[in-house]
Amino acid sequence: MASHLVEVNDLSPSQLCHYIEMKQYAPIKQSLELLDSYAKDLQHNDESMERGQLETLLFVRLKDEISQVMRNDQIIIFPLINKHQEKGIQGALQLPLSMIRDKNKKIMHILEKFRVIANSYILKPEWNNNERLFFEELFTLDQMITQAIYLKENVLIPKMMKENDE
Repeated sequence: MASHLVEVNDLSPSQLCHYIEMKQYAPIKQSLELLDSYAKDLQHNDESMERGQLETLLFVRLKDEISQVMRNDQIIIFPLINKHQEKGIQGALQLPLSMIRDKNKKIMHILEKFRVIANSYILKPEWNNNERLFFEELFTLDQMITQAIYLKENVLIPKMMKENDE
C-alpha cells in the first residue's frame, strides 16, 4: 500500500516508476506466490467442484495477466520512461497507451469476476479454512493491484503526457 509519507504527485516519472516497482509490484509478487500455494490447497467437495475449478481458472488467468503487465512495465515501459528522463528528451514519448489500458481493463474485469464469486470478499458460512485464507489474500491482492493501476493510469501516464506537451 502507498505510504502516507510519500506524495506520489511530487515524484518525477522515473521516481514514480521505481516507487511502483518497489512498493507496488514487489508485494503483488509476494501475494501471488502466497495465493498460488493457497490455490493448490483448496479442497472442494463434489457440490462445489465447479466453483473450485472456476476459482482456480480465474486465479491462473489473473496471475498470468498481472505477471505479464509487471514484466512489460519492468522490461519495456519503465526503462523507456527512465531513458527519456535521463536524456532530458523533449517531445513525445510514444507509450503504448491503448495496450496498457487494455491490459489493465482485462485485469480489473478478472478481479470483478472474483468479487462476485467471493461475495465481495464477505465471508460465506460454507467456506472452509483454505477458501477463507485464499479469499482473504485475494482481497489484499485486489487492493494492491487496483492501487498500482491507479498510480500508472492517473499519475504516471498523465505526468508523462504533461511533460510531452511542454
